[in-house]
Amino acid sequence: MATRVYLFLEENDFKLEAWEGARSEFKRCVENHRITVSSGRNMNHASIEVQCGGSIDLALKFNISDLKQEKSSMLASMEQSVVVDIEDNDFDYWDQIPPFGVVELYDIELERGKKATEPEVEAFVTLIYNFLLKHFMMFAFRESEIESVRSYIFDWSSCIKTFSHDGETGYRVSKFG
Repeated sequence: MATRVYLFLEENDFKLEAWEGARSEFKRCVENHRITVSSGRNMNHASIEVQCGGSIDLALKFNISDLKQEKSSMLASMEQSVVVDIEDNDFDYWDQIPPFGVVELYDIELERGKKATEPEVEAFVTLIYNFLLKHFMMFAFRESEIESVRSYIFDWSSCIKTFSHDGETGYRVSKFG
Protein backbone atom coordinates (compact mmCIF):
# COMPACT_ATOMS: atom_id res chain seq x y z
CA MET A 1 0.00 0.00 0.00
CA ALA A 2 1.49 3.33 -1.08
CA THR A 3 -0.64 5.56 1.22
CA ARG A 4 0.84 8.76 -0.27
CA VAL A 5 0.48 9.85 -3.88
CA TYR A 6 4.22 10.51 -4.25
CA LEU A 7 4.93 6.93 -3.08
CA PHE A 8 2.25 5.61 -5.43
CA LEU A 9 4.00 7.39 -8.32
CA GLU A 10 7.22 5.53 -7.47
CA GLU A 11 5.55 2.16 -8.02
CA ASN A 12 5.80 0.57 -11.44
CA ASP A 13 3.65 -2.55 -11.38
CA PHE A 14 0.07 -1.36 -11.61
CA LYS A 15 -2.54 -4.00 -12.32
CA LEU A 16 -6.14 -4.93 -11.78
CA GLU A 17 -6.68 -8.17 -9.92
CA ALA A 18 -9.65 -10.50 -9.88
CA TRP A 19 -10.31 -13.00 -7.15
CA GLU A 20 -10.73 -16.75 -7.34
CA GLY A 21 -14.18 -17.58 -8.65
CA ALA A 22 -14.73 -14.14 -10.20
CA ARG A 23 -17.23 -13.97 -13.05
CA SER A 24 -15.95 -14.04 -16.62
CA GLU A 25 -16.43 -10.26 -17.07
CA PHE A 26 -13.90 -9.63 -14.31
CA LYS A 27 -11.42 -12.09 -15.78
CA ARG A 28 -11.70 -10.56 -19.27
CA CYS A 29 -11.00 -7.10 -17.84
CA VAL A 30 -7.97 -8.37 -15.94
CA GLU A 31 -6.59 -10.21 -18.99
CA ASN A 32 -6.90 -7.22 -21.33
CA HIS A 33 -6.09 -4.15 -19.25
CA ARG A 34 -3.43 -1.50 -19.08
CA ILE A 35 -2.93 1.11 -16.36
CA THR A 36 -1.03 4.31 -17.08
CA VAL A 37 -0.02 6.51 -14.16
CA SER A 38 1.66 9.88 -14.54
CA SER A 39 2.58 12.81 -12.32
CA GLY A 40 0.07 15.56 -11.80
CA ARG A 41 0.69 19.25 -11.12
CA ASN A 42 2.93 18.36 -8.15
CA MET A 43 4.02 15.27 -6.21
CA ASN A 44 0.67 15.13 -4.39
CA HIS A 45 -1.33 14.66 -7.59
CA ALA A 46 -1.41 11.91 -10.19
CA SER A 47 -3.29 11.14 -13.39
CA ILE A 48 -4.51 7.59 -13.89
CA GLU A 49 -5.94 5.93 -16.97
CA VAL A 50 -7.20 2.36 -16.86
CA GLN A 51 -8.00 0.76 -20.20
CA CYS A 52 -9.65 -2.55 -20.84
CA GLY A 53 -9.10 -3.65 -24.42
CA GLY A 54 -9.94 -6.67 -26.49
CA SER A 55 -13.67 -7.19 -26.96
CA ILE A 56 -14.26 -4.91 -23.96
CA ASP A 57 -13.62 -1.34 -25.03
CA LEU A 58 -13.55 0.67 -21.79
CA ALA A 59 -11.36 3.36 -20.28
CA LEU A 60 -11.60 5.27 -17.03
CA LYS A 61 -9.51 8.41 -16.65
CA PHE A 62 -9.23 10.33 -13.41
CA ASN A 63 -6.88 12.35 -11.26
CA ILE A 64 -6.09 11.91 -7.59
CA SER A 65 -4.96 14.35 -4.94
CA ASP A 66 -3.45 13.52 -1.54
CA LEU A 67 -5.83 15.40 0.76
CA LYS A 68 -3.53 15.44 3.80
CA GLN A 69 -0.44 16.60 1.91
CA GLU A 70 -2.48 19.28 0.12
CA LYS A 71 -3.99 20.39 3.45
CA SER A 72 -7.44 20.16 1.88
CA SER A 73 -10.45 21.52 3.74
CA MET A 74 -12.30 18.47 2.45
CA LEU A 75 -10.72 16.44 5.28
CA ALA A 76 -12.48 18.56 7.92
CA SER A 77 -15.79 18.05 6.09
CA MET A 78 -15.17 14.31 6.05
CA GLU A 79 -14.32 14.32 9.77
CA GLN A 80 -17.62 16.07 10.54
CA SER A 81 -19.51 13.21 8.87
CA VAL A 82 -18.12 10.57 11.26
CA VAL A 83 -20.68 9.57 13.89
CA VAL A 84 -18.91 9.48 17.27
CA ASP A 85 -21.91 8.96 19.56
CA ILE A 86 -21.96 5.22 20.31
CA GLU A 87 -25.68 5.45 21.15
CA ASP A 88 -26.50 6.73 17.65
CA ASN A 89 -28.02 4.14 15.28
CA ASP A 90 -25.58 5.27 12.56
CA PHE A 91 -22.51 4.72 14.75
CA ASP A 92 -19.92 2.51 13.06
CA TYR A 93 -16.87 1.50 15.09
CA TRP A 94 -14.73 1.23 11.95
CA ASP A 95 -15.81 4.57 10.49
CA GLN A 96 -12.92 6.97 10.89
CA ILE A 97 -10.81 9.15 8.64
CA PRO A 98 -7.28 7.71 8.42
CA PRO A 99 -4.39 10.06 9.28
CA PHE A 100 -2.83 9.39 5.84
CA GLY A 101 -3.64 7.60 2.60
CA VAL A 102 -6.79 9.61 1.82
CA VAL A 103 -7.14 10.76 -1.79
CA GLU A 104 -9.74 12.70 -3.73
CA LEU A 105 -10.70 11.52 -7.20
CA TYR A 106 -11.53 14.27 -9.68
CA ASP A 107 -11.91 14.81 -13.44
CA ILE A 108 -13.46 11.34 -13.65
CA GLU A 109 -14.30 10.30 -17.20
CA LEU A 110 -15.59 6.92 -18.39
CA GLU A 111 -15.18 6.07 -22.07
CA ARG A 112 -17.38 3.19 -23.12
CA GLY A 113 -17.20 1.41 -26.46
CA LYS A 114 -20.40 0.35 -28.19
CA LYS A 115 -19.81 -3.35 -27.55
CA ALA A 116 -19.20 -3.07 -23.80
CA THR A 117 -22.02 -4.71 -21.85
CA GLU A 118 -23.45 -3.52 -18.53
CA PRO A 119 -21.90 -6.47 -16.61
CA GLU A 120 -18.51 -5.66 -18.17
CA VAL A 121 -18.73 -1.99 -17.16
CA GLU A 122 -19.78 -2.99 -13.63
CA ALA A 123 -16.86 -5.42 -13.40
CA PHE A 124 -14.42 -2.81 -14.73
CA VAL A 125 -15.49 -0.16 -12.22
CA THR A 126 -15.44 -2.69 -9.36
CA LEU A 127 -11.89 -3.74 -10.26
CA ILE A 128 -10.80 -0.08 -10.18
CA TYR A 129 -12.49 0.31 -6.78
CA ASN A 130 -10.41 -2.64 -5.51
CA PHE A 131 -7.27 -1.19 -7.14
CA LEU A 132 -7.75 2.13 -5.33
CA LEU A 133 -8.29 0.47 -1.95
CA LYS A 134 -5.21 -1.68 -2.50
CA HIS A 135 -3.11 1.49 -2.79
CA PHE A 136 -4.89 3.94 -0.46
CA MET A 137 -6.74 3.81 2.86
CA MET A 138 -9.70 5.87 1.64
CA PHE A 139 -10.83 7.73 -1.45
CA ALA A 140 -13.39 10.46 -1.82
CA PHE A 141 -15.16 12.23 -4.66
CA ARG A 142 -17.73 14.95 -5.17
CA GLU A 143 -21.19 14.38 -6.62
CA SER A 144 -20.36 16.69 -9.54
CA GLU A 145 -17.39 14.50 -10.53
CA ILE A 146 -19.15 11.16 -10.97
CA GLU A 147 -21.69 11.76 -13.74
CA SER A 148 -20.23 9.09 -16.06
CA VAL A 149 -19.90 6.38 -13.39
CA ARG A 150 -22.62 7.23 -10.86
CA SER A 151 -24.84 4.20 -11.44
CA TYR A 152 -21.90 1.79 -11.11
CA ILE A 153 -20.48 3.40 -7.98
CA PHE A 154 -23.69 3.18 -6.02
CA ASP A 155 -23.62 -0.60 -6.27
CA TRP A 156 -21.07 -0.18 -3.46
CA SER A 157 -23.63 1.61 -1.28
CA SER A 158 -22.74 -0.39 1.83
CA CYS A 159 -19.17 0.97 1.60
CA ILE A 160 -20.03 4.60 0.86
CA LYS A 161 -20.45 7.32 3.47
CA THR A 162 -21.71 10.77 2.52
CA PHE A 163 -20.50 14.16 3.67
CA SER A 164 -21.11 17.77 2.72
CA HIS A 165 -18.29 19.95 1.44
CA ASP A 166 -18.62 23.50 0.13
CA GLY A 167 -22.37 23.01 -0.32
CA GLU A 168 -21.97 19.83 -2.36
CA THR A 169 -22.48 16.18 -1.49
CA GLY A 170 -19.29 14.20 -1.27
CA TYR A 171 -18.73 10.48 -0.88
CA ARG A 172 -15.96 8.61 0.90
CA VAL A 173 -15.05 4.97 0.51
CA SER A 174 -12.71 2.99 2.76
CA LYS A 175 -11.67 -0.57 3.42
CA PHE A 176 -13.69 -0.63 6.62
CA GLY A 177 -17.20 0.51 7.33
